[in-house]
Amino acid sequence: MGIEMYKFIIFFISLSLCLSVQATEQKNSDLQSFIENAEICQHLASEWDSSLPQVQQRYIEEQIDIACPKAKHLREVIKRGYHDNKKIMEMIERYDF
Repeated sequence: MGIEMYKFIIFFISLSLCLSVQATEQKNSDLQSFIENAEICQHLASEWDSSLPQVQQRYIEEQIDIACPKAKHLREVIKRGYHDNKKIMEMIERYDF
C-alpha cells in the first residue's frame, strides 16, 4: 500500500469518528429538548382551568400548542435512536400527553 492509501484510510477513520461524535451530540440534544418540552407541556396542562380569565386560558393553550407537539415529535425521534436503551425508553414513556 502506498502513502496515498494510508492518508485515505486515516482521513476515512477521522471522518467516521467526527460523524459518530456529531450523531451522539444530536441524540443528547434531542433528549434534552424532549425533556424540556415535555415538562413544559405537562406543567401548562396542569395550569389550565376553566375558571381562569379567557385571556389567560388562550395564552396557556397557545403555549401548549407549541410545547406539546415538539415533545411528541421528539419522543418519536428518541424512540428510533434509543430503542435499545431501556432506561431512556422508560423515562420518555413516563410523560403522558
